[in-house]
Amino acid sequence: MMPLRDYFRKPQVKNNEERFILSIDGGGMRGIVPSNILFLFSQLLEEQGDTRPLADHFDLICGTSTGGLIALGMTCPVQKTPLPPDDRFSSFAYQRETLGFLSRILKREGKMQPCGILPQGVQVQAIKDLYKKYGRMIFPKKQSKLFGALFIDKYDAEPLEKFLFKLFGDTPLSEAVVPVSVVSYDALEGRPYPISSNDSHQFLFWEAARATSAAPTYFRPAFLHDRQNDENVSLLDGGVIANNPVMFAYGQAKRLYPNCKKFQILSLSTAGGELTFKINKNTGVIGWLDPSQGAPIQKVYTSAQMQAADTFARDNPEIAYTRIHGVLQNNYKMDDTSATAISDMEQESLRIFEDNKEALLSYARLLAGRTSFDQLTLSPIHAEQKLIPEETTANASETTST
Repeated sequence: MMPLRDYFRKPQVKNNEERFILSIDGGGMRGIVPSNILFLFSQLLEEQGDTRPLADHFDLICGTSTGGLIALGMTCPVQKTPLPPDDRFSSFAYQRETLGFLSRILKREGKMQPCGILPQGVQVQAIKDLYKKYGRMIFPKKQSKLFGALFIDKYDAEPLEKFLFKLFGDTPLSEAVVPVSVVSYDALEGRPYPISSNDSHQFLFWEAARATSAAPTYFRPAFLHDRQNDENVSLLDGGVIANNPVMFAYGQAKRLYPNCKKFQILSLSTAGGELTFKINKNTGVIGWLDPSQGAPIQKVYTSAQMQAADTFARDNPEIAYTRIHGVLQNNYKMDDTSATAISDMEQESLRIFEDNKEALLSYARLLAGRTSFDQLTLSPIHAEQKLIPEETTANASETTST
């Protein structure tokens, strides 16, 4: 049986190929929702007999803000993060056995057989648990008095930066195990500033995470040095331009896979509440900015932006769009770290998963049928390491094949 590294050297890429993209919205502490749905989705794959690492299924993982943190957590080399490896999953890639003429006529389904080793992934459950463990450190309850808050950001960025460095260290973004992209915004130039592992500007993982999560009014901008272009940049949370990053995910995927004819995009929201602001002729400037109403103008912009992203993805003939969205019964703010909010969001994610289980099951079946993993060649970390000795692959195939 052919070792997986031979698939890397000679990827079987067709002009009508499909590519699988994971896109995750922004939303602060509401990242608990998509991270838990991903964990449940990994169990759904396992029920389909697919025990491969979750991240390795995707050709690109893209996120904004908290979704960007999840994307980066999933794609950082497991040896370079304190996140625990997902030991539930076998490290073997599988391909479907070749059937004879009669079996094909009878439409029998070939068994999945091991063909090589895949990079080990992190526990998705552990990513969700980060919100519980570090949420109150990043969003402390103690805040400045109202007058002082008008002139400073709501939270000190230092605890966030310490957390991100603890999580990612000095790992270069270019070492992502699968292609990853996060969205940020260049405040000085007034332009979108996506950061990807294949055009990383030589940023580190923690720097990309800091850039995509620099939410205005909550944290100061991320002041970083673009080593590639030798320039200083001031970057804001990607939510100011694309809280649902599906358009940027599609654009990056088109550059990575120009021959692809169909992009299967799984898009996860952070389940915000419904927009309930009522507009009347006396609303005025104060009404639009009223903090007691949650700054309605910001809600309108965010809602309209999300709807535009959904419309773009659903109407694009190159995209098969699986959107997983739900509305929380309580409209929790992005910095709500209370035990009640965390518990409720965990329970709500279970409901959203069940409400969308058929769509997720259909997507899982597509992933379970995948046999080519040529997207992994885009990461230099795979080019440098010996995935598995040829004789070991042969032995493993003999002992585990069905």
